Amino acid sequence: MGPHGVRLEQQKSASLKNGVESLPAPGGLPEPKSFAPPKRPGASEILSAALRAGIVDELDGAPLEGKLRRFAERGVGLLLACAFDEDPYVSGATAVLRGSAASAASGLRFAAKACGAGKTAVATLSRRETAGFSRAVPGTAVLVAGNRYPARDLLTRRLRGSGEKPAWVGVQACVALAEAVKRGRPQRETVVTVAGDGVRRWRNFRVRIGTPVGDVLKAAEPDEAVRLVVIGSSVTGRTVRDLSLPVTAATRCVIALRRPPAERSFPCIGCGRCQRACPAGILPWLALREMESGVPDPARLFHVEDCTGCGACGIICPSGIDLEAAVRRAAAVRLVASQEGGDADETA
Repeated sequence: MGPHGVRLEQQKSASLKNGVESLPAPGGLPEPKSFAPPKRPGASEILSAALRAGIVDELDGAPLEGKLRRFAERGVGLLLACAFDEDPYVSGATAVLRGSAASAASGLRFAAKACGAGKTAVATLSRRETAGFSRAVPGTAVLVAGNRYPARDLLTRRLRGSGEKPAWVGVQACVALAEAVKRGRPQRETVVTVAGDGVRRWRNFRVRIGTPVGDVLKAAEPDEAVRLVVIGSSVTGRTVRDLSLPVTAATRCVIALRRPPAERSFPCIGCGRCQRACPAGILPWLALREMESGVPDPARLFHVEDCTGCGACGIICPSGIDLEAAVRRAAAVRLVASQEGGDADETA
């Protein structure tokens, strides 16, 4: 059996070659206030600085202060800074690491101190990026996540297999934490990749949080034939029609396309590619078969509750089936079955 995950054609070079370009902030946005940085940044002071700075982790849109508290409760041993983007179009994390390597490393150390993690590492997508970071910040541990999607989930699985208790924070959140702890600066900006065949200028833009998505798209010189705008990810993102929506700290990309991807769906051919792609060890084809039967057997829905939502199964499926949706439905069946089983046990 081959390795898990899916190889995706990377299209990052166009947006990476010109570094990060700053966009002017639109008028009318409130100006976050700076604050006095802690003189002795212990764990509680770092958490307080993250809260006062309003730092949101770009990986999941969660407040960083709350995430670090949860990591402490879980006893996380290895804190990883995600310095890569798994989407084939998006390159903002790599651009941030290239331009702010020292701040990223400093912020990661502060985050580890706040949650009690004994070890830290920066995770990159390639050996080239690892070498560049190591030259800029010698002595900081670096891991190569690899070039198979979903790289973050696959690396997490490998680390857990070796006995580690890993957790992730975004590289932009690390940079923002360093600025908050050292200088008392709130999180004002985020780096957004604009790409796709619907724009002429593929760029990474440094954008003021709250800027309308349409302003960011306009800076990339969109084609008049743009038919679809996606934010979040070309793999798992969502289509937007209202371009007045504000950019948030978790807006990692704006992808403009001239035409929607062709939708096709055929019956499952039983090739097993989805099983090999899944980083969680799920059998998506079996979940689909059980759900299509009309009377799914919960005992045959193996590990469906472990789905990470990466969508690798659907990407690799030659029949174009939305296997992630089938797995989510199967997980709901398993949940109901477990709850009913628990109720039965209590009654007995």
